Amino acid sequence: MERSASKKQKYLTVSQFALIIFGSIVGVGVLSLPNGVVKEAHQDGWISTLIGGIYPLYVVIIASYISKKFPKDNILILSKKYFGRIFGSFFNLIFASYFIFISSMVACYYSNLMRSYIVGFLTSFKLLAILFICIIYAASRGLKVIGRICEISFYVTIVLLLSPIIALRFPNMTNIYPVFGSGISSIAKGAIKSNYSYSGAEIILLIYPFLKEKKKMLKSSLISVTIAIAIYVWCVFITIYYLGPDIVNKCYWSFLVVTETITVSIINNFRYVFMTFWGLIAFKTISINAYASIYILKEFAHKIEIKKIYFLMYALFVYLAFRFGNEISRQKINDIVLPWYIIFNLVYMTAIAVFIFFKEGGKA
Repeated sequence: MERSASKKQKYLTVSQFALIIFGSIVGVGVLSLPNGVVKEAHQDGWISTLIGGIYPLYVVIIASYISKKFPKDNILILSKKYFGRIFGSFFNLIFASYFIFISSMVACYYSNLMRSYIVGFLTSFKLLAILFICIIYAASRGLKVIGRICEISFYVTIVLLLSPIIALRFPNMTNIYPVFGSGISSIAKGAIKSNYSYSGAEIILLIYPFLKEKKKMLKSSLISVTIAIAIYVWCVFITIYYLGPDIVNKCYWSFLVVTETITVSIINNFRYVFMTFWGLIAFKTISINAYASIYILKEFAHKIEIKKIYFLMYALFVYLAFRFGNEISRQKINDIVLPWYIIFNLVYMTAIAVFIFFKEGGKA
């Protein structure tokens, strides 16, 4: 069934493929990324973030190996092939729930952020209801449209996240010294914490059959992930550099505070401009994960009309995002649930790669 679906899909360009991966990794969570790693690694949080980049690189390498053996079959087909129809379908369902969780979590994050700074007059439910109408529409238009959204949002993302470079004019080198001063164990704990921020790279396991120039998959994926790692390291570094570890831990969205260093003569507060454009980044990330979850779930609902699936998913997304609650509640849920999903994804894709190695031969 997946093969017939892929034939109807328009192929992705190399640029669209790479930027979907980038867009799935780099989302609104970058605004609070420094908080978690600084809590563990203090001034060395940026080093932890760099080390944490091993996870998405691993995902790319595994996906590249799998795709060379089965260029037309994504992980959903291979799961049933090697685990059997029952267990394979069960694992695919868990994989779908992962993308549902990410979509809802990011939406809740964005809702809390916007209601705190810009649209406090809107209830969380109303904001989420409006947001997911747009998300479901974008997801229903197919992967090609998602790719175009990612192309547009990429340039916005780069400009917004590099804009605090102005903070370097304020000499705060003591905030990042001594390098490695927090200790190896603390840096390692911070690296594990940063791994969760790289979630989303797994989308490559679903979309590689849609890449037109498959020979460029590994190179384009590595470039995409490398840029994402560089962006994350930069965001954590500049936040620590400007605020210092102690202040970072006291902010919900620490990187957003750094944007206050930007002053434009005709704009009273650059933060509002930043957050207005940041909505596109949130929209892109949620759309990618919503598309992935719906794409997988279609395989479990052959007899259900596609419009009904979209309606049901809309209701589920809004409900979950609303139930995650305020930012404190959302963070607690995320810290409990996401690590288990990361562990599952690691075991899931590694097991399939191992099966391929032994059953299909080791050479790619």
